[in-house]
Amino acid sequence: MSQAETEADVPAVPEDATDAPPAEPSSREAEPVDGAGRADGSARDEPDTDEPDRGGSDAGTAATKPRPKAKPKPFPPVPPAQLEGAVEAILLASGDVLTVERLRDLLGLQSVVHVREALEGISKRWRETAMSVEIQSVAGGVRVTTRPDFAEYVTRLSRRPAADRLSPSLMETLSIVAYRQPVPRVEVERIRGVQAGEALRNLLDRRLLKVVGRSDQPGRPLLYGTTRRFLEVFGLASLKDLPKQGDLQKM
Repeated sequence: MSQAETEADVPAVPEDATDAPPAEPSSREAEPVDGAGRADGSARDEPDTDEPDRGGSDAGTAATKPRPKAKPKPFPPVPPAQLEGAVEAILLASGDVLTVERLRDLLGLQSVVHVREALEGISKRWRETAMSVEIQSVAGGVRVTTRPDFAEYVTRLSRRPAADRLSPSLMETLSIVAYRQPVPRVEVERIRGVQAGEALRNLLDRRLLKVVGRSDQPGRPLLYGTTRRFLEVFGLASLKDLPKQGDLQKM
């Protein structure tokens, strides 16, 4: 091949090309990458999602941080001269079982000591004046109830709906669980001599029983026990107040 042909195949170089800066390397590692993930600074396509932004920005962090629940503002403290009257009014208006801690918070007090003193004072005053109501300790709290002396007259006022009354079979099942808890269904059925599944479900629906665990026996059957509502319904401070076997035989 002649020198003329070789020179003809070489492209001509512009005169100003020698002054141009060298071309930037094409390697991706050498290219700067912005926060969006594109080398040229353009926004990266992100899939549509409802997930909150978990990036390092302050705005995203603030949006995903759960806000702490606001602490309820305490009530102003009751004047000492009105303490007993306030406790009495709350109990009469509530009709439910209230713990001394709940009464303390409602009265804006720092300690339950003054609440207990007020309860003792109210009980003493009601006894001395032969009031028809009394303060009863039930399920870890207190409530106002009528005295047993006047039960005959109270029952004339109204009867509980049939749905609220317990049938003999339900009472029998409930008694077995109350005295033998925690107890599996097979034990209840052994004592009663009949199937107890439906009775247990009924008592669970009424919130008189609850599942308290599982037995170590084969199959790990459920264990049943009584609830706080059971104590409230039967007026018991705790399970220790259940009638003893000798007392039941006298009834």
